[in-house]
Amino acid sequence: MSREQEKGKQEKGGLNVAKKVVVAVKASKEIPKTALVWALTHVVQPGDCITLLVVVPSPGSGRKWSFPRFAGDCASRKSHTGSNSEQKSDITDSCSQMILQLHDVYDPNKINVKIKIVSGSPSGAVASEAKRALASWVVLDK
Repeated sequence: MSREQEKGKQEKGGLNVAKKVVVAVKASKEIPKTALVWALTHVVQPGDCITLLVVVPSPGSGRKWSFPRFAGDCASRKSHTGSNSEQKSDITDSCSQMILQLHDVYDPNKINVKIKIVSGSPSGAVASEAKRALASWVVLDK
């Protein structure tokens, strides 16, 4: 379906219904921005809402959680052994910095970008969030 067809389908009585898009990424050595950039350039339009859903490894996986610090286009690995809330705060800060770097890709005054962090367990976290948000699109990255 083309963008024009989709837009026409969404318009009801002259009102354009905003799409809700979930972009799910796995937080490992770095948080990839490829899927987010693709969604911003190919899916969302002014008035839409996009949720960056960061899926972190479960604590029982035997791996330490690693969260990136963004500097330019490169991300360096930084391990944290702090509390769950500290880890979520670090991820949120890193994602916020990444989103700020995308100012040339989208207009933050026209597209609402949210960040949500979920644990990789139980399985189905992405599907649950997409259902809860009533997402029109779900974009997955490894």
